[in-house]
Amino acid sequence: MIENPNFAVTWRGGTDAWECDQMGHMNVQFYGAKFDMAEAVLLARLGLAAGADHRPLTDQIVFRKESRVGAALWVQSAVIGVDHAGDALRLRHVMYHSPSGSIAATVDTTVGHLPPAVLAAGEAAMIAPAETGAPDLADPVGSHDGVDLDRAKVLGLIETGVGVLRPEDLRPGGGVTRQGFISRLSEAVGHLIASEDTAAEFLREKHIGSAALDYKIRLGAPRRAGEVYVLRSGASGTVGRTLRFFHWMLDEASGAPVATVEIVAVYFDMKARKAIPVPEEILKLFEGRTVAWP
Repeated sequence: MIENPNFAVTWRGGTDAWECDQMGHMNVQFYGAKFDMAEAVLLARLGLAAGADHRPLTDQIVFRKESRVGAALWVQSAVIGVDHAGDALRLRHVMYHSPSGSIAATVDTTVGHLPPAVLAAGEAAMIAPAETGAPDLADPVGSHDGVDLDRAKVLGLIETGVGVLRPEDLRPGGGVTRQGFISRLSEAVGHLIASEDTAAEFLREKHIGSAALDYKIRLGAPRRAGEVYVLRSGASGTVGRTLRFFHWMLDEASGAPVATVEIVAVYFDMKARKAIPVPEEILKLFEGRTVAWP
């Protein structure tokens, strides 16, 4: 644990059995839920009133070590930058395993629409990113240029989800929570790779699992509960042992982006819990079907 008054504990808890999925580890949506809580604690300590509007604009989440049933975890959070022109703070949240102190996951996020007093408090408490002890996340999050429902159709992106936004999916002010967005993604992947040779049952028989390594998320404009969304997804190829793919959550009525994510994922041996090359069945599935981010 790093002892720094401006890099304080903002959440402490663990991994419950019902938070774990068929891969045997905590589902990514619950990392999102815990980071949502940590962020709320940090902003409250900086003076943001309960229920006040604030809006994460970008997230980069790096998953470093899986968390299985019963894992004890904590999060430390800090302000690592300020953008007065954009009314935004740059925050870093780091999740650790107890008692080893090894890093489970890291989030670098930009939170906008903050009042001047919160910006000032954040600037006064700001620390250098290196003081968090977590590696910098160098790759920028992409923009929403060229992202809409019409473009998704032109690119032939696969429909991988349809539903409505629930009140619990939204922050005060209408921004989508991490859990509200990420909870849709694991199911979407199943539709993206749907075939007889890549069905979940087939992969389980071969003891093949998958895990996310990196999420680059960009949030869109505020939404309202009850709005219909669609998910359109595509794969952009492989790099080494990793598969790259993306999801666009789009408002069905306007076609505008609700949230998007670029994902780096890896397949692993569920017995050895070690990474393996992307299975041939997955590579074959995406032959001639990869799509570059516009």
